[in-house]
Amino acid sequence: MSLRPFLDHLATSPDEMRQFFQHARSTMLRVLGYRFPKIPHQMLEDAVMQAFKQLWGDQLGQFSSVHPVHTELFRAELIRFLARTVAFRRLLDMLEQHKDEILLRDLITSNQDDCSDDTMYESLMPKEDDDPIHDALENLQLVQRLQRCVDHLTPKLSEVIRCVLGDLRQADTALMLGIPEGTVKSRINEAVKKLKRCMGIHSEDV
Repeated sequence: MSLRPFLDHLATSPDEMRQFFQHARSTMLRVLGYRFPKIPHQMLEDAVMQAFKQLWGDQLGQFSSVHPVHTELFRAELIRFLARTVAFRRLLDMLEQHKDEILLRDLITSNQDDCSDDTMYESLMPKEDDDPIHDALENLQLVQRLQRCVDHLTPKLSEVIRCVLGDLRQADTALMLGIPEGTVKSRINEAVKKLKRCMGIHSEDV
């Protein structure tokens, strides 16, 4: 869906724009920091800025919401999509591009000291003990492995699972592909089984 009406509305209200971007920025940093606790803070900030650039260019084609654009529910869904999908993908792109330049110490040392405002940074980032992911490169390799497995699915299964990975709801996926929602659900189930086998995940592991 086009976000131009929402962006145009923000442009007319500096206070609303500042509030939205502050909330979105803190949420994206928190989510990225939770998944990548050892990546330098500046790289997280760069990923957030790229996500904002994509948003302001109205290039979030996969985002959709049933809520009116001027409601808090719409903004909450948009911020969630920015944090969980857009900024996350931009950071993975950056890690892939600069994987040979990232110093080992950047991956084994906490990035808390990379922020000039330590209090603000600590409020955004969870404690390391609460984070299930201790190695950012391992996370990147897992995503790449999943992508290879998705590439080996049949076209019908891969198009559905890519919609799921794009945070698209089943109803929206059905509408976009022109198939019944029940078919979407069955294809997702079949695709998940194949992906688990491809990635060596057994039923008792999940």
